[in-house]
Amino acid sequence: MDTYLGKRINRGYWSDILNRTPLGPLQTSLLEHISKLISFGESLTRQRIQIFTPLLETGQGERSQQCADMLCIERSNQGITTRQLKGNHTWHAMMKDGQPLIGLDDKQRQYVFPIVDNGGRIIGGISFTLSPSIKAEQYEQEYLLSDTMQRLMLTATDEQILSYEPMSYFDGLIIFDDTYKILYANDAAMKLVDVLGFDRRLVGSSIFSSTLKMSAIQQVLLDRSIRINEEIYQDMVIRQHMIPIAMGRNETRCFLVLHDCTRESKQQQELLVKNSIIKEVHHRVKNNLQTVAGLLRMEARRSSLPDVKQALQEGINRIESMALVHDIVSHYDEDYIGIRSIYDELCRLLRMSMVRQDQEVTFTYSGEDMLISSHMASYVSLTINELITNSLEHGLDGNRGNVHLAVTDAGSTIKLAFTDNGKGLPSDFSVSSNKRLGLTIINNLVTHELKGSLSIENTGTGVLVTIYMKKEA
Repeated sequence: MDTYLGKRINRGYWSDILNRTPLGPLQTSLLEHISKLISFGESLTRQRIQIFTPLLETGQGERSQQCADMLCIERSNQGITTRQLKGNHTWHAMMKDGQPLIGLDDKQRQYVFPIVDNGGRIIGGISFTLSPSIKAEQYEQEYLLSDTMQRLMLTATDEQILSYEPMSYFDGLIIFDDTYKILYANDAAMKLVDVLGFDRRLVGSSIFSSTLKMSAIQQVLLDRSIRINEEIYQDMVIRQHMIPIAMGRNETRCFLVLHDCTRESKQQQELLVKNSIIKEVHHRVKNNLQTVAGLLRMEARRSSLPDVKQALQEGINRIESMALVHDIVSHYDEDYIGIRSIYDELCRLLRMSMVRQDQEVTFTYSGEDMLISSHMASYVSLTINELITNSLEHGLDGNRGNVHLAVTDAGSTIKLAFTDNGKGLPSDFSVSSNKRLGLTIINNLVTHELKGSLSIENTGTGVLVTIYMKKEA
């Protein structure tokens, strides 16, 4: 019988183990904890790792019980899953004796280690199956690798597990003990130290004789704490991940994972330089726009014509709304801006320039703070600027009132619902026939630049402007 259950790790899965095995809740939790390291362990050892535990007895005879079915926990394409397997002789012998064993399964070599609960009872085991390509002279090294990995699986805390990253085939792996003697080195490690110009004869030598920069070794072994650092070797950047493992009261081993992150480091450096240049460009554009706004402000003060002053002030507000986007981007590492940040800053600027001291206007925001690119934000800021300006000039008309923006994630679009509680629109109002510059700007921006749609309607207590704009790919 080889029935595949195909269940991901979840509460139902562990409940199934409780029902189908003689394990209690604490024992089941122990298996769950160990199974979290299967994927990491397989990437590190290049061996197949299985956790197994006996199923409930069904009254079979002694002979049948020697190969009774077991519940196997392993990695598959669906994640960590279970399946029911015929127990082999090595697995059952280990369950009986409680000692690590070496066996063969389908002509493949296996190293099997016991799992013991807090009461000293053997509740299952961890099996490491070697690749058929492994040669006999490598068996001793492979056993040391399996032995060290199973101890890590049994002793690692949840916090430590979160820091483990799966290894690639190009990552080097070295195991050394608390006497600093190198016990194991994979082919990638030997090739890597060869590239660095060091002696490839690692196994049997001291970790300090490898000329690797290992200043933190003593502290790692003393505290049994994980350490990740990057070291520069000429033109290479090597990430060194040290994982100490308590093998017993008086023995500690340490995994040393070597990852060549030279390309990643260069790309990160190039990205930082690029971001700095972009931020500087945004900063300069903002300064130039504010200079233009300042010149227009001087002209507005010099003019004695109210219509000219109003037209210049509207131009100033539009320029400052664009400068606002560049200012926000220049202060953040990412080239994305929250719509709420744009709205709040525009409300602050327009309150200063358009709201009288004796006029009480409340600006509010609700919904999600959707992130949009700086390119899209320029059009959104101009649109919101025109909406707020229209509300203050025409809707509220110098009276007290409320202005509100609600933002909703509508799937492939973003919905902006802008409202005020002003006097509303004329009964014969039409967006298409309206000749006011502000509404023309809003309609063109939404339709052409934001790839969206616009509707304006009276609500009985003011105006509702609804905008749907297409999300960026």
